[in-house]
Amino acid sequence: MKEIVGRWYKIVENTPTYLSRSVQDLVLKKGFVGTASSDASLKFATDDLLDISNVSSLLRHADENLLHPTERNAEWYSQTIDDVAPYLENVRMKMKVMPQEELKGLMKLCAWMHQPQIIYLCFDLLSREDEVALNSHECLLLITAALERALGNLFLHGDRNKKVPSLFRDLLASRELHVILGISQVVLLQLLLGNPLSLNLRNLIWHGFVSFLDWDTHGYASVLLFVCASIGRHLDGCRSIVSVNEIIPRRWATFKQHQQGRKWPKWSEFMEEEMLVEAVSTTRGLPSSRKAIWHRAIIHHQRGRYGRCCALIMPEIEHTLRLIYCATNDCPSRALTAESVVHYTTLDVILECGNGDDSNKPRMADFLGNGLFLALLDIFVQTEGPRVRDRFSHGECQLWDINVQLSRHLLALSTAILWRADDEKVSCVPHYSPDYTPAALFHGELIQTIQAIEHWLSLAIVDVDQPAVDLSAWPGQCLPLISDWLHNWSTSVNHLLINRLEEENSREINDVVIKTNRCPLSATWRRMMSQIALGSQRMTAHYNERNSSASSTLSSWSLRSRQRSTHARLDSYMCLFVRAVQLSLLFPIAVSCGGQVIVNHAPTVRRMKRNVTRWADNFASASVNNRWVDLAECAKESIQSMEILLASAVVFVQQNSQIRPSNSSGIFSSVTSA
Repeated sequence: MKEIVGRWYKIVENTPTYLSRSVQDLVLKKGFVGTASSDASLKFATDDLLDISNVSSLLRHADENLLHPTERNAEWYSQTIDDVAPYLENVRMKMKVMPQEELKGLMKLCAWMHQPQIIYLCFDLLSREDEVALNSHECLLLITAALERALGNLFLHGDRNKKVPSLFRDLLASRELHVILGISQVVLLQLLLGNPLSLNLRNLIWHGFVSFLDWDTHGYASVLLFVCASIGRHLDGCRSIVSVNEIIPRRWATFKQHQQGRKWPKWSEFMEEEMLVEAVSTTRGLPSSRKAIWHRAIIHHQRGRYGRCCALIMPEIEHTLRLIYCATNDCPSRALTAESVVHYTTLDVILECGNGDDSNKPRMADFLGNGLFLALLDIFVQTEGPRVRDRFSHGECQLWDINVQLSRHLLALSTAILWRADDEKVSCVPHYSPDYTPAALFHGELIQTIQAIEHWLSLAIVDVDQPAVDLSAWPGQCLPLISDWLHNWSTSVNHLLINRLEEENSREINDVVIKTNRCPLSATWRRMMSQIALGSQRMTAHYNERNSSASSTLSSWSLRSRQRSTHARLDSYMCLFVRAVQLSLLFPIAVSCGGQVIVNHAPTVRRMKRNVTRWADNFASASVNNRWVDLAECAKESIQSMEILLASAVVFVQQNSQIRPSNSSGIFSSVTSA
C-alpha cells in the first residue's frame, strides 16, 4: 500500500502536464497562435465571424466530401488547424471585448439548442471578471455537453425513429448533419471535437486530462459558444428548417429509478463535505492546480447547485483514479492523453472488472478496497446502473434536475478515494453492497420474483403434489431451505429464503457448465424471473378481484356462469402452475446461494431454455386472456424439461469443487470434491 501511495505522489510531483507531446502541440501551440492582434480582430464585424461560409476559404486541406474523423491522418488535422487558427484567434479576441448587447444577440441565436438555462449560465461564466480561468473551465465543461445534446436533436430532425450515434465522432460524420449544416460547419466541429487527432476539447476536459491553468480555457470556451451561435445563424436561413421550434428536443434522462429504496447508496450519509475539504487541502495526491476545482465543486454542493457540483467533480474523480491506476500498475506514462495508436486510460479501463476470478482481481480493487471499488463500478460503469459520467458528459440530463443525493454520494466517493492514502482513515469507509453488478441484479430479480409468488400463493389455496427431486448433490448450506421451499412451502419459509438471498447479495453468479464449457444463462433466467413475477402479480390481482366479487354477494354462485367456469378451470390447473414455478426457480436459487450447475448434455439445456422461457412468457399473459388450458400445456412441457435437466445435472459449491471431464457414457457429470 505505501509503495503504491509513494508512486502516486511521485507521478503528481513529476508531471507538469497530463497532455502528451502531440496534444500539447495542437492545443497549446496551434489552436491559438497569436496570429491576430487585438486591433485587427476588432475590425471584423460579429456578423462576418458568425457567417461560417467565411471559414471555407481557410479550409484549404478540407475535402469537398464529408469524411469520418478517423479517416483523416494526424498531418491533415495539424495542417487544417493551422488554416483555421486565425479565425479562432479573431473569435477569442472579439469575445473579450464584445458589448453586452451583442452577447445577448449571440444568446438568442443559441435558441436552437433548447437549453436556455445552460446557455445563459455559460455566457454569464464567460463574462465574469474574477476567476476567469476557473469560470471558463466550468463553461467549457457545460457547453461541450450541451452542444453534443443539441446536435443529436438536430440529427433527428425529420425522422424521430432514427437512433443518435453513441459516439460524438460518429455523430459529426453523419450525413444528416452534413446536409443541414454544410461541409464547412461540420469540418470545423470535427476539428474542435472530432477525435484524438483533433483538438478534442470535449474528451480532454470531461476525462479530466486538463486543469483550468493548463490551457486557454477562455479562448476555447469562447470559440464553442460562438460556433453554437453561428449554427443558429445558419439555421435561420436554412430552407429545410423553417423555425427552431421544429427541432424537437429529446427527453431528459433522470436518476429517479436509481434513487428509490435500496437502489441508491446510503453510506455517503456517514461522510460530510468538511471531511473532503480537509482531504483536498492536505493531500499530496492532487496536483495543486486542480484543488481549486475540487473546492468550487464543494461550494456548489453547499449552495444547492448539485448538478454543477457533479459536473465539476466527476472529471477530477476520473483524473485521480487514473493516477492511482498508473501507480498500482507502475505505468506513469498512461496518465497522459492518448496518442493515435494508444487508447485513452478512461474510467472503463481504470475500473475494468476482470472476470470475477479472484486470481485475476484488478489491482485497483486491491488498493481501493472491495466496497469502494464496487461503489465506483455501480455509479460509473455498470450497464444497468446510473452511469452518471456518461450521462452528464453527453448532455443527457439537466443540471437543475439533480438532487442532493447524487451530489453527496459523489463527494463521499471523492473523500473515500483520497483517504486511501491515509493509514489512519483508510478503514473508515463503510461497507458497500452493490446494486448493479450482474450478480446483484440477478439476486434482486430473484427476490422480487419470490415476493410476487408469495402474494399470489397466499390468496390461492393449492394442494401441490411434492415433486420427486433428488437434492443430494445440492449445496449443503442452502439444502434445507431449498427443500422446504420445494416441499413445505409457507410464508415463513419464503421469508427465510429471501433473508438468505439478501445475505448472498454480493456473491458472484456461476454460469451453467455444459461438460467443461461455460454457458451463461443469467440473462435467460433474469428474463424468465421477470415474466414469472409479472404473471404472479396478475394472478394476485385476479384472485383479489375474484375474492372481492365473491364477498360482495351472498354466494359465489351469484357470479355469472362463464366466470364460474373460468375460475374452476384455473383452480384445476393451479397445482401445475405452482409446480412449474417452483421447478423453474430451483437453479436460480441454487446459483444465488453459491452453487454451480454442471450438465453433460447440451440439448437438455437448450430444451430447458426453450420450454421454460415459453412457459414464463405464457404465464405472464395468461391471466389477461384467461387461456388456462394453453398455459397448462406449457406448464407440463416446462415441468418435464426441468425434471430431465434436474436428473442430468449436479449442483455443487464452486469453491469446494472442481470440474473434471466425464469418463462415463451417461449424461451425469463427473465431479470430484476437493
